[in-house]
Amino acid sequence: MDFREAGCRRHLNRLVRIAGLLALVFSAQPALAQSDLTSSNQMIDAAAIGNADVVEYWLKRGAQVDTRDDDGRTILIYGAFVGSLDIVTLALESRAAIDRQDKGGFSALSWAADQGHYEVVQRLLDAKAQINLQNSQGKTPLMLATAKGYYDVVRLLLDSDADVKLQDYTGRSALDAAYDGRDRDVQRLLEEADRKR
Repeated sequence: MDFREAGCRRHLNRLVRIAGLLALVFSAQPALAQSDLTSSNQMIDAAAIGNADVVEYWLKRGAQVDTRDDDGRTILIYGAFVGSLDIVTLALESRAAIDRQDKGGFSALSWAADQGHYEVVQRLLDAKAQINLQNSQGKTPLMLATAKGYYDVVRLLLDSDADVKLQDYTGRSALDAAYDGRDRDVQRLLEEADRKR
């Protein structure tokens, strides 16, 4: 299932679980067992809706930072997708695997670039995320940002030495994606980068 097409039902179920979690966190309940903390997906659910406070709560209580959901996504990947610099920073400070990929081959950097989250892309690059890591279709963060016309993110990736000549598994490059998108500024940016390399 496409990440963006997860559906309202799944999102609603997560919100219900988060509401239950918040009730538990702020009640006078005795502490949960360590196994309860690490086996739950409540931290991932919180990351999926951008709730850094709940993510931090679970991390401080020993939840594993690289716990994955059924789609192979971690709190770092969700934080990057929703554009939460706080969640991304929490995950990185907890030594999350920065280049871990979900079932579609998307890393945190891929999702941040695909969604146009400039500050998150910058934070991940500063943490040494692999800039040319390809997803299951062979698309790099540069190709994803280019296809959406995110000029600032494209410039940032190019300034960080993203490979403009790399091709996806159908033989298309970021420049091809720029021509498809018809964004003249992004096209010029990539043409200039292509000439220099």
